[in-house]
Amino acid sequence: MSKATSPRFSSRLHQKLGLGTWQLGGPNMVQGKAMGWGEISEEESLAILSAALEAGIQFIDTADSYGKGLSEVIVGNALQAATYPQDIMVCTKFGNVYLPDGTTGQDFSSEHLYASVKASLQRLQREHIDILLMHSPPDNFDWANYDRSPLEDLISQGLIRQYGVSSKSVYGAKRVMDAGFGSVIEVIYNALDRRVDEILGQHPNMSKYDIIGRVPLGSGFLSDRLLIEEPNFGEDDYRSHMADRDKNWMLDNARKLAFLAALPGGLSANALRFTLQNPIISVVIPGARSVNQVKSNVMASNLDALSQELIQRIEQSVPSVPDWWKPSS
Repeated sequence: MSKATSPRFSSRLHQKLGLGTWQLGGPNMVQGKAMGWGEISEEESLAILSAALEAGIQFIDTADSYGKGLSEVIVGNALQAATYPQDIMVCTKFGNVYLPDGTTGQDFSSEHLYASVKASLQRLQREHIDILLMHSPPDNFDWANYDRSPLEDLISQGLIRQYGVSSKSVYGAKRVMDAGFGSVIEVIYNALDRRVDEILGQHPNMSKYDIIGRVPLGSGFLSDRLLIEEPNFGEDDYRSHMADRDKNWMLDNARKLAFLAALPGGLSANALRFTLQNPIISVVIPGARSVNQVKSNVMASNLDALSQELIQRIEQSVPSVPDWWKPSS
């Protein structure tokens, strides 16, 4: 099958600030363990989306596994509730599945792909999906033998416009680029974890991809509040199950960037500003659990770019991620 073509979403964007909606899926308990961000009402979720869309945000990121489809339903309802002048793009993901025994697994087969797209379109109440991503396949996924023709078929049918991968890590993202799979990669990028610059920035296939920057606020650790308080995550918040060494590293190193708190907007806004101003990144998708957080993110997107001196200070304060986040040599 010849490769189907569709305009890249980056050519349609007028601003780089998007909205992540993992949090709109609620706690999403699986075998007593939270896979989400805690309780949130439908009313608050719709208010968050409304505030984002009214502010001109174009890019909404979701997934079929966020709240077992609840996030997609909320996004669909919000988009049906009102009309907005901007060109709105919805990115969703497939591949993470809930098994009959209550556990989770992954399924990237063509059969599951077609069924997932049909179900996502129904929940989102849309005729097409702008970006469809494989959701966190293993970093060592066998791209050479994965049949991408069903994804090209979905583009030809007009059901999706672009496809790609939401990578577990930047190392998995590099293997996606090595294989030339799809045209979109979603990858972690923030002031604490800048590996995208080194590992993807000079890749020979870089120009062929739109890059979605996820976790721009370091899972909430790049927070003004956590400069002075210890984190206290509820049992319905997935961060309560993070390994202590990861939580401690995130907290300790976020506090090394406390100098950003002295700038207009504070730490969170300037950490987000850092991610937004990187030319490698096409769109940035911070989540928001309140309308005020949406407003703060919009405010951050309107701040002046950080100076090169401040960027160098960020790099010197947190030179690298911990060794246990890196592949063993």
